[in-house]
Amino acid sequence: VGPAAMLPVNETDPLLGGVPVSRVTWLRTLVVDNARNIWNANQARMVVLGRSFFNPMQFSRPADQAEVLARIRANWSMYKVFYGMGYGLMFLYTILSSPVLLIGLAMIAGSWGYMFVLHDAHTVVTLNGYALGRREKLLVLFPLTLIVIAITGALSSLVWVACVSTILLLPHAALHQKPELDALDQLEIEAAGEPRY
Repeated sequence: VGPAAMLPVNETDPLLGGVPVSRVTWLRTLVVDNARNIWNANQARMVVLGRSFFNPMQFSRPADQAEVLARIRANWSMYKVFYGMGYGLMFLYTILSSPVLLIGLAMIAGSWGYMFVLHDAHTVVTLNGYALGRREKLLVLFPLTLIVIAITGALSSLVWVACVSTILLLPHAALHQKPELDALDQLEIEAAGEPRY
């Protein structure tokens, strides 16, 4: 537990511009607890699907184009979490390998987070002598976001990530046999208290 969590609820954090400490603690708890709950709720299913996703015995050459399309549809729906992680890793790599993009996205996330997460949406924030309500916050942040996106090339980077990730993940989806969970896999998922798929 950090020093911010030990302060009384009514105190403010001077490093965050007077944001109530309870709001910072709430945000940290929200992110950590939600991630933990999602993992705990899906852990058994992810382990079973992970075994199938990475199993080299599950790959074969499709007979024709119809089978390729059927495999792609079935694999994208069954392994969407793993393919999503592939897109996420490529997106993270793209952001970390471009300092301009990293700084730009940090500016966008920081400004929106400061205005709408650390402060309530309807709370008036004073910047440089100007009082900004909800409408004024949007009128300032929306054009600022568009300008930062244009300067950093974030939109072209996002398109690049989508195209390259799809090219890298499509062979897996086409060559992996249609996923079918056997009886032992179903029992393992049910033993963890998850619904049957």
